[in-house]
Amino acid sequence: MGRDRWTGIAWLVVLAGCVVLRVLLGTSESEYLLTVTPYMVVSVATPFVILYGTARHRPPHRAGWFLLAAAHLLYAVADGLTVADDYLSGEFLEPTPADLFYFAYYLLFAAAVLIFIRRRTPGWDGPSAIDALVIAISAGLLSWIYILQPLTSDSELPLNAKLTQSAYPVLDLMLLILAVRLVMGAGTRGPVLYLLLTSMALMLAVDTAYLATAIADGGAVSEAYLDAMWMLSLGLLGLAGLHPGIKHFDRRTATALPDASPSRLGALAVAVLMAPGVQFIQWLRGEPPSVPLISGACTVMFLLVLARMSGLVAAQRRAAVTDGLTGLRTRRFFGEALTTECRRALRSGHDLGLLIIDVDHFKKINDGYGHPAGDQVLREVARRLTSAVRAGAVVARYGGEEFVVLAPHTAPTELFSMAERLRSEVADLPIDIGGDLLSVTVSVGAATTTTPRSSATGASPTAGPSTASPSSTAGASPTAAGLSSTGTVRTEPESLLRAADQALYAAKAAGRNRSILAGTVPATP
Repeated sequence: MGRDRWTGIAWLVVLAGCVVLRVLLGTSESEYLLTVTPYMVVSVATPFVILYGTARHRPPHRAGWFLLAAAHLLYAVADGLTVADDYLSGEFLEPTPADLFYFAYYLLFAAAVLIFIRRRTPGWDGPSAIDALVIAISAGLLSWIYILQPLTSDSELPLNAKLTQSAYPVLDLMLLILAVRLVMGAGTRGPVLYLLLTSMALMLAVDTAYLATAIADGGAVSEAYLDAMWMLSLGLLGLAGLHPGIKHFDRRTATALPDASPSRLGALAVAVLMAPGVQFIQWLRGEPPSVPLISGACTVMFLLVLARMSGLVAAQRRAAVTDGLTGLRTRRFFGEALTTECRRALRSGHDLGLLIIDVDHFKKINDGYGHPAGDQVLREVARRLTSAVRAGAVVARYGGEEFVVLAPHTAPTELFSMAERLRSEVADLPIDIGGDLLSVTVSVGAATTTTPRSSATGASPTAGPSTASPSSTAGASPTAAGLSSTGTVRTEPESLLRAADQALYAAKAAGRNRSILAGTVPATP
């Protein structure tokens, strides 16, 4: 650790010395090559510093860092060609060979950041992509009005020069989108991320300042303070490559960032208000407002904000009905589904089955193996239950280590078979809890409703106890002791829950790892 600290300090000392020297030489009458030497030292050293840090810390995935080093090697070559062109001729006949290397640098840099994003946030992160696009549209509007439009409207510039100079703001905008996407996505936080983002932000700022100065002065510029800012940007990137944090920089994180944090909402608010603000500034300055452009940008951002709001509402709805640990439905969702299905069963006359499933000796699992192991057991039990039930059934986490399965159109004998299938699905295969295989069993209580049939059929609304055969391997009993049929008593959905719960307790009292079916109860709304 001490060696890493001293390496970073040495790089900072070199960077600070070069920046100070560049500023001092820029204010003197020094020779041109001597003036730009400190800048070139930092430019050439940066890719090798990144390579050294990558070789030193050996991150698990090095493609992104190798691409960053390659990008800045091209950047150093482009800087060298620019210095040579300025020293030999003093003319900027665009596009120059240096421009081709700068363009390649942008592409490799963007590829490296994309690799970081994909590894830190796998999958399609729609909210972050929309947020990045909103900010990019706002920045693009500013870039067009104050940079691209003045460049393209300059009649003295040849077409090649206009296209070349206009490409740089577009490429900077591309990097801005990626930077916003990187900071708003998931992944580990820490010095490496902040150094990388600060380096990108500083590079975008100095590029914009360079173009704005060129437009104001009517030609190429060579200012010491601009070179100093570029050097700082390169130095911060090199410092990020030297930091030991690159070993876990692209590690995925299990903790999701707030989808609508105050800072994120504030950034989006500024971006959305930028368009009308620019139009108001143009009106104050007596300039013709860019009505079609600003109206189009406002329209697109408005639609993106609507999409973002729709995503937030959908996410809140999913969070309200989805258990965060197991991915099953919540108790609240189950309660609403139970009421709905009871009413539907009463109208249509079909049976409705309910299973309550409890993980046996779950407290011993938590006490003996720890709560992370207990969480893994709950997740795996939930997965097995979901894979074993038939289509149309509702599987929910009822609370703690209890699960419920609501099965419409399920007769008592079918429900008991389903209960045994779920019990066997859990008990037959041990669960991996981080290297250890743990045998887990469940107890199942089952109950069904019956609905009054039409008197024309001669059927009675009273249903007797189920005569389903128990599973011989589990030693299960088909009917809970002491639970008689009460078909003539009108009940509410809670009565179905109570009957299944009593059957569950009977299964646990009988030795656990078994299924018991209660007497049937009539369904009422």
